[in-house]
Amino acid sequence: MKKKLALNFIETSDSDLHVLASRVAKCMADNENFSDPGMLIIELKETNVQYIKALSDSGLGDREKVAIKNDLRVLLIKKLKQIAGFVQSQANGRELALVSSGFSLIKPTGEMVLNAPVDFQITPGPKPGEMILKVRRVVGARSYLYQWTPAPITAESVWESIADTRCKKVISGLPLGINYCFRMAAVGARNQIVYTGVLSRYIS
Repeated sequence: MKKKLALNFIETSDSDLHVLASRVAKCMADNENFSDPGMLIIELKETNVQYIKALSDSGLGDREKVAIKNDLRVLLIKKLKQIAGFVQSQANGRELALVSSGFSLIKPTGEMVLNAPVDFQITPGPKPGEMILKVRRVVGARSYLYQWTPAPITAESVWESIADTRCKKVISGLPLGINYCFRMAAVGARNQIVYTGVLSRYIS
């Protein structure tokens, strides 16, 4: 799989954007990995100088100056993407060449392996027949599974289940006077499911 440049600037701050432009301009100067980029670097430098000034001028929140800064931000991103296109066509996936351009590379999105939920707790709810189940949030979990069954647990036990995106939930309608076992699970990508241990509580 060919390496690619990271070109999504939506969440890039104004200050980080001009720093990136300065770094690319410096790294691309006399870069032996790339043939002459023509006016691309000169235009990037000029636009970046204008953008830095506009960024300073807009610091007090003047609407007209903020608008000028925003227009120059759009233009600067356009110049960066033009250079990125030139870089990618010349580098042909060679990682060292891509890195030498000053741009960042897209990080591989490997599958995240879920850790087991921790701090599993069960406490009585505010009403009879209620139980509150919760764990500490699990990084990478897309949802949580809440399960309960009458104690003791046997091979014939059937777990009732409710799924939720939150890591805390109130289970209601539990029959009074019965000892129940409870557990939770974090659910991740590709049907990853990691369970907590089992806790039991007499419902009153």
